[in-house]
Amino acid sequence: MLETFRGYNGRQLNLHALGIVVSLSGLLVVAPMLPEIIDYFGVSAAEAGVSISFMWACNAAAQFPGGRYSDRLSARVVLLGSQGVMILGFLVLAVATTFPVFVAGLGLIGAGYGLFEPAGFVLLQTQFKENRGRAFGVRDAAVNLGSALSAVLAVAIVGTFTWRDAFVPVVVLLALVGAGTHRLNRGEYAVSRVTLDLKAVCSRLFRERETYAVLVVMSVSMFLWQGSASFLPAYLQAVKSFTSFEATVAFASMFVVGMVVTPVAGTLSDAWSPTGMGVAAMGFGVVGLSTLVLVDSTVGVGLGLIAYAIAITAIWPVMYVYLSDVLATETIGGDLGVLRTVYFAVGSLGPAYIGTAATRLGYTA
Repeated sequence: MLETFRGYNGRQLNLHALGIVVSLSGLLVVAPMLPEIIDYFGVSAAEAGVSISFMWACNAAAQFPGGRYSDRLSARVVLLGSQGVMILGFLVLAVATTFPVFVAGLGLIGAGYGLFEPAGFVLLQTQFKENRGRAFGVRDAAVNLGSALSAVLAVAIVGTFTWRDAFVPVVVLLALVGAGTHRLNRGEYAVSRVTLDLKAVCSRLFRERETYAVLVVMSVSMFLWQGSASFLPAYLQAVKSFTSFEATVAFASMFVVGMVVTPVAGTLSDAWSPTGMGVAAMGFGVVGLSTLVLVDSTVGVGLGLIAYAIAITAIWPVMYVYLSDVLATETIGGDLGVLRTVYFAVGSLGPAYIGTAATRLGYTA
């Protein structure tokens, strides 16, 4: 296990994982602070949900260009560019005093992270010929650590500072990650014009029936992920009578579970069938989400959250191992970018759906 973190490849993995932690801690801190943000701007839950959907829609739109540029230029060029876009977005959020400016900041960080993720996938796929599942598991553990730290950041900010102050340390740390990315680069930064050629990529990808099956699995998973991650704290407060602190801790606990689950799922996917692992993960999801909605006791809600967290976090390293095996190495960035554009676009509807349904029918419905 430890050899994954050593040497030049290990340093690349460690720095990329740190970039994910910092980026997501800022991106997802919006969710636990949503009640305060709604009060500050005087908007409804539906409007807040649409703004978060806009962020994820920008994320989806940037996925294919991010992957394509990573194939044709280099993953490191795209990583640096994406970090610059995110820094600008977090700066906008840190000074936002009107709702349109807030939404613009969300769009920038969504687009920046949309460029960042496929570039990171290409980087890891290139650097790790062996133990690839383990590397992806570490990457997804970083996703969950960053998500959990977003809750810690919210707890530290709310009641002591304004919600905008949460983004200041994110800007500083992300700048340091960018500097580290530059220092680790061993080659030249080659920048040139890149033709996206989306039609050719899509015609190649969508010849295979399994492409549609992969998209269904990942689209449903992303819809659940983005919807539940955005509104879980608000749901627990409104329906399960959790305090703000308890809801934030419960929100963070999902990602703590994910930190343990994702490296294990990735490692098992190196040895076992990724599709079998995916089916098992979805089984946990059905049980967990049903329990979370139907049971009111604290213990029942906790068990439901654990089962749901196992499902919603284990599926990603499993699917990335599967995709790294079936997609062509020379075009994997663009191919993955197209797939991610589709399932992130579907997933971006999750917050809008939950926000609208909560406003009109209540969270349980």
